Amino acid sequence: MKKIFANILLLIAVLSITGCQQRTVQTDQPVQTNGKMVKTYTEAETLNHATVKDCWLIIDGKVYDVTSYIEMHPGQDTILEGCGIDATTLFETKPMGSGTPHSEKARQILEEYYIGEVE
Repeated sequence: MKKIFANILLLIAVLSITGCQQRTVQTDQPVQTNGKMVKTYTEAETLNHATVKDCWLIIDGKVYDVTSYIEMHPGQDTILEGCGIDATTLFETKPMGSGTPHSEKARQILEEYYIGEVE
């Protein structure tokens, strides 16, 4: 019993000296959000998807792979302005177009390209 108590005291001493820091382990595994398994990405990861052949957008903290939608986009190549970045403001204001938010239909279409959340 004395040995267990001594080990606990030693552990407490080590933790107090070194500091008890929380470490975040980044994994490529999905996480559970609202009861669903969802993949997470960093903003830095989306920067790797900033071309016409590989275009991801971040909108309101969600990540969308819109690569296959680019040719169908009514605004032509304006969608490319958002590739690889947080395109929330572009989506909500359409500065290269009407200056108004995207329609409810556009929001429904966008959901088809949802791939995950921003960490």
